[in-house]
Amino acid sequence: MSDKFDFESRINSRQDYKANFWRFVKYLSTRKLECWGFFAAGFLIATIF
Repeated sequence: MSDKFDFESRINSRQDYKANFWRFVKYLSTRKLECWGFFAAGFLIATIF
């Protein structure tokens, strides 16, 4: 019984992550090009450090 619950909670968690990802993409698509530049620079710096 607990295996079924664990499986369902993992699926719900995955769906939440997917929804949050697409909400973030939608937010970024409404931003100006300068915001994309700062986002890319921050991502690059985060991967280096």
